[in-house]
Amino acid sequence: MNIRNILIIIFAVPLIIRPAVADSAEVLSLGEAIRLSLEYNNQYKIAREKVRESRLKIRESWGRLWPDISTDASMTRFGADKGIMAFSYGQYEVNFVKCSLSINPGVFYNSLRESQDRHIMSVEDERRIKLDTSVTAIRLFYKILLTGELIKMRMDSIKALEENLRVVTVGYKTGTYTRLDFLRAKVSVANEKTRLINAQNENLSANAELNIHMGRDIDSPLELDRRTLARATTEEEFITKWSDEERKGRLTSMIADALKNRPELIQIKYKKKAETHNALAQESLYLWPTIFANGNYGMTRVIEKKVNMYTPDMSANFALYDIGKILEPSGWNKGWTFTIGAVYRWGGLVPFDPAHARADQARSRSKQTDYELDDFIRNVRLDIQQGMLKLISASSAILSQKDNIASAEESLRVAALEFKNGMIDNTKFLDANVELSNAKTLYIQALYDLQTSKAELNRSVGYNYFNF
Repeated sequence: MNIRNILIIIFAVPLIIRPAVADSAEVLSLGEAIRLSLEYNNQYKIAREKVRESRLKIRESWGRLWPDISTDASMTRFGADKGIMAFSYGQYEVNFVKCSLSINPGVFYNSLRESQDRHIMSVEDERRIKLDTSVTAIRLFYKILLTGELIKMRMDSIKALEENLRVVTVGYKTGTYTRLDFLRAKVSVANEKTRLINAQNENLSANAELNIHMGRDIDSPLELDRRTLARATTEEEFITKWSDEERKGRLTSMIADALKNRPELIQIKYKKKAETHNALAQESLYLWPTIFANGNYGMTRVIEKKVNMYTPDMSANFALYDIGKILEPSGWNKGWTFTIGAVYRWGGLVPFDPAHARADQARSRSKQTDYELDDFIRNVRLDIQQGMLKLISASSAILSQKDNIASAEESLRVAALEFKNGMIDNTKFLDANVELSNAKTLYIQALYDLQTSKAELNRSVGYNYFNF
């Protein structure tokens, strides 16, 4: 039996994760992955445009205070057999400045407040998408790194198991090993190849997903900064040393921070305010009078009509002439008007008025937000508590598996020596190899759980409670 070859292959398996050396110009860091994800995320771009749109809505609300200013020119034609209109064919009219303003104070104030509330909602929605995008980028980044390490481990393990299968096959033919030993060795190789295929598929899927997330082609090559893994194992000791009181304190602090900073919670609160102001704006149509002011400054010119106004009485002729000059003056004549008043919609008090229905709809939506808020607060508490448990569990698993890997390596070394000296059979030797493989798999999974739980807690709290 070629025991030396088996030992060489087995001890060549990396004991812990190995950083890969790559050109720094081509290496993608975690921060850069997050930046690119935000830069090319269309949902994030849409959210930013909605922030801009909501800001313009506020400007539109303030614009109601700006009067309608215009200039116009017109010609009026008319005819009549009697009366004042019988003295001319019509008139030309030019208004150099024409202003009109109509505003309901209640509608203006509440519409302005509603637009401000919805602006805050759009800002928080942008922040929510930013947090979700960052969490996804972090999750995919670490998934690619850790599945890559799994692939390396599986490939090394397959080499050792294939060499073992070759030796057992030779021994089975010569009668040194039983058929059971041969079948177990064969099954071990097949199982490990299946695990390799699964790890490769997960790695390719994560690569494709991260590429799409960063706005790249789906099959673009990715070279990630593996030093992130080395930095990822510096917090678990600190986390596992938290006392019960400290854990409860941190949990309470996170929940309190979430209730103040979580974008979704802020959105729901301001959604309620916006709907309340919307209802008040609709009610203001009949609760408040509409104040208006109109004014213009311009010139008019009468289109003269030859009318026989002469009578046998000369004094009457002079009087008619003077009256005509006053009522229908010649040439262009300057003039201005100004009107101010208020209109109250009595009809709006009737329950059948559409404003009543719109106000009731807005108040109904406002009540719905109370239930949304209650459910979301419960879910926030649950998310943070589960995230904290996952964080502590992953940290403990990392420390445990570090020691476990060392024990598994020593177990495999002893098993190899005893197997070489004929003290144990092939079954125990294979078991030692499988235990080492399982220990490393659990270690890598714990690393992934640690980083994803930190990212998810950041999202649950509403800001970067943990740094990456």
